[in-house]
Amino acid sequence: MRLKVWVAVGAIALLVAANVALGQEAASSSGPLRLLLVDETKTFSSTMRVGALAGVLKRSGLVEVTPLLVEVGSSYDDPLVGKEGDLAGPYDVVAVIPRGIDDGTADWIWILANTPRGSSPDYPRFLEGIQTLSLVVERVFEGLARAIDGREDLFPAFLAALYVQEGILR
Repeated sequence: MRLKVWVAVGAIALLVAANVALGQEAASSSGPLRLLLVDETKTFSSTMRVGALAGVLKRSGLVEVTPLLVEVGSSYDDPLVGKEGDLAGPYDVVAVIPRGIDDGTADWIWILANTPRGSSPDYPRFLEGIQTLSLVVERVFEGLARAIDGREDLFPAFLAALYVQEGILR
């Protein structure tokens, strides 16, 4: 029952925020944003939250979600090492749900994207899209994790730059 409440709250928040943030831009673009959702978690409850997040995002119609389960030794390992050729990229955004959420050693979810320059005409749309995605992530993982992107932490900025070079991110 509690999972249904999480999904409903997340869906409502996503749809309202996405309509405000992306407006007609999404309709006029070349389709939905492509999101690679990287799941490093190991517990049933964390996997259910990741599934709820993917479901809410898919139902919005604004995001095409590609889930990927990965095995890593640490929350700071590159989860896509060796997988570059196997991915149907490039993606607009990569979200990494770290394995540390399971045991409390991580309280973040990394949102990776190729951030346009602040003076770019695409920057306001990009910022609103990232904030919308962050809002939904934080609703689904309420109390366990918050969304962090390259503007707040160097590690997701590093991974985003690496993934751009590898062709995983646009």
